[in-house]
Amino acid sequence: MTLRRPAVLAAAIACAASLTACGSSELPDKPGDGAKSGDSLLSRAPVGKDLPSTPTLERIRKNGHLTAATSDTDPGFSEKNPISGKYQGFEADLTAMLAKYLLGKPEVKHVSINADTREALLQNGTADAVVSTYKITPERMRKVAFGGPYMNLGQAVLVRKGMKGIDKPADLDGRKVITTAGPSVESLKKVAPHATPVIFQTISQCLQALRDGRGDAFINNQAVIVARAKKDTALEVLPFTFGSASYGIGLPKNDPKFREIVDGFLRTVEKQGLWKQSWQDNVSPLTKQPVPEPPTPGNAGGDPSAPASPTASSGS
Repeated sequence: MTLRRPAVLAAAIACAASLTACGSSELPDKPGDGAKSGDSLLSRAPVGKDLPSTPTLERIRKNGHLTAATSDTDPGFSEKNPISGKYQGFEADLTAMLAKYLLGKPEVKHVSINADTREALLQNGTADAVVSTYKITPERMRKVAFGGPYMNLGQAVLVRKGMKGIDKPADLDGRKVITTAGPSVESLKKVAPHATPVIFQTISQCLQALRDGRGDAFINNQAVIVARAKKDTALEVLPFTFGSASYGIGLPKNDPKFREIVDGFLRTVEKQGLWKQSWQDNVSPLTKQPVPEPPTPGNAGGDPSAPASPTASSGS
């Protein structure tokens, strides 16, 4: 026995140094990381019954998984846990529950995404669905269909911590306001027509500009703002939003039956309380606001016969 103790001790040290090699999945979930919540939701999530055959559904079943274009860097909405490798957050929950609804099991293949590639991923068949704060606009509805809407979000404001003098949307008037091109600029002009938009192509560029003082505030949809504020303690979210926009699950344009299936899924998880539970577990801790009422799915399909047009500008 005495001779074996050094070997046992060495093995224990090695295990501590390499969680993956020693089964990191056995570690308890960190509070608030969404993993326990997601697992509980999945156990209660519905499986679709007597679903009609559609080209997209048959492809998903043939592949044995739902291929979804998602974010892996948005806390509260869709973020990849660096230890477990699991996706967690409100949109991650919806994606996994949708896969279970379609397949009977929550098998998801995640495809990386940015604002400029969402339409292309659906049009070329790389993704079956886009679940990534995808704002429903007439321009996008000419190229893709939308299931939902599944959430409404306002524009939120991010500033350097300690910034004073911005207590309401109108206080942005006369200031330099950082944002991306597209919907956020349009929303800003409605509440602060004399603000000066300082436009960058990416969220990362916007954040760096804010830190550098090249603008007084950064605006974008609430999901983007609260996620970034969680990652950077030098920044803070102001306690108001303005405007409102609907967000949906991006789907292939020419498969209306599949869109109806997705709308049916969203109605079911809303009726069963799973939508509100996921929002409460993942988003409310970041926004410090109560759970909103979910929107009614079924009025965001798009017109499959409309001609496609050039890709919409980046934005939410």
